[in-house]
Amino acid sequence: MKEARRKHKIRKLYKISIIEGSFAQIYGNLALIGSSFVTKFMVLMQASPLQFSFLSALGQLSGLWQPLGLAFSHRFEKRKWPCIWTTALGRLLTIFLGIALFFPNQQSGIWFALGLLFISAGFQSVGGNIWIAWISDMVPVRIRGRFFSKRNQIHLIIGLIVSYILSYHVDLFESAGRGVKYISLLKAESFFVPENQALFLSFIFIFASLLGVFGLWILSLQPERNRKLLTQSLRSLYREPFLDKNFRLLLVFGSWWFFATGVGSPFWTPFMLKNLEMGLFDVQIYSTLYMGSSLLSFSFWGKFIDRFGNKTAMKICVLLGGINPMLWLFVSPGNYHLLWLEALGSGFMWAGSGIVTTNFVLSIAPKGSEQGYSGMYAAITGSFMMISTLGSGIFYPPAMTIGAKQLAPEQITFLVGAFMRWAAIIPLMMVKEKRSVSLRKALAYTLDGVWSQRSRSGKKD
Repeated sequence: MKEARRKHKIRKLYKISIIEGSFAQIYGNLALIGSSFVTKFMVLMQASPLQFSFLSALGQLSGLWQPLGLAFSHRFEKRKWPCIWTTALGRLLTIFLGIALFFPNQQSGIWFALGLLFISAGFQSVGGNIWIAWISDMVPVRIRGRFFSKRNQIHLIIGLIVSYILSYHVDLFESAGRGVKYISLLKAESFFVPENQALFLSFIFIFASLLGVFGLWILSLQPERNRKLLTQSLRSLYREPFLDKNFRLLLVFGSWWFFATGVGSPFWTPFMLKNLEMGLFDVQIYSTLYMGSSLLSFSFWGKFIDRFGNKTAMKICVLLGGINPMLWLFVSPGNYHLLWLEALGSGFMWAGSGIVTTNFVLSIAPKGSEQGYSGMYAAITGSFMMISTLGSGIFYPPAMTIGAKQLAPEQITFLVGAFMRWAAIIPLMMVKEKRSVSLRKALAYTLDGVWSQRSRSGKKD
């Protein structure tokens, strides 16, 4: 009877988490730092490479707010409402992004938008830290990999569909040959002109914010269990992770990995929009391939991580992570189809890395200490990524010729980032995980399983 009630709670949690997370995914795709719509808005406002670096860095800097989640919630028996209210405040702030267009000085408008995005992301980081602890209380560790992978699969599909529809409409403002009949059908020829594109994006941000807040109402229906209030002081809760040697080792790896992935990170989407002259719809094609690859691989990663461990999965991600930036060295305007292959590889790699990032620190944290471990890990690793992201703009390199190949400044940063990602395998080897299996054994077992399945399928035919 007790087991039946427990399974019922998990099913309810899963159902509500899927619905609420779908709204959160749409909001994130449209209005969070890292959204192609936010990047397009900054391109239209003529942001500089340094400002794009700030934009990317602010997403990581907001991770410094995560430990505040522990400070805010550690004296509450329930985490639900602290999580919802702090997240709601962050999502509501992005309603006002469009105000940046009305500043008499365009540079002031850009800095206003950057500041607003930072505060918004900060409040959402606090809420995210509380949510992680809430979820870890409800979902058993043995199924967390599959829980997060299945959840992410569904959310990516929904977010992708909405992003596709809206990106098509954003491109209508600047594509003379695309959508002429559609615009005529709407009788909106006077509206779909380049001068209105940034204003249209402002309305997208309002739409996204309202959807995100509605999703939090659904989150309020999610179950939670009462917890015992901690007797430790807040200071001791913050210190606890650093007394754990294995956490310190994981922190060294995470700091290096995030630092490496931050190199060149402000320039991926601007490089597509400006250097390669791709439209936002073309960027969504890239995103479709990326997300499609992620969707197909989430189930694989969930099962792989639950069977072989986070460390083993991350070894694969590190090895693949250095290959993806290399492909960006061989593209140019009108000749960027190699990026479709890169999108497939990146989607596969980041699907695994995303689950590991969420799950690894939870797997080594003692029961009841997940929030402190997660918060400190996110704050410190995010700071390292912020440093390299800012450094990409501050130390923006000149164009360079290597052999017969002319590389743009952005491509130089992609090349440096690739080698730094590969170097992350060294600190990763030092991290210990109880359930981890050697990469050689894991690959042998996986390949043997695939081969056996094909053999059985061939016999049936």
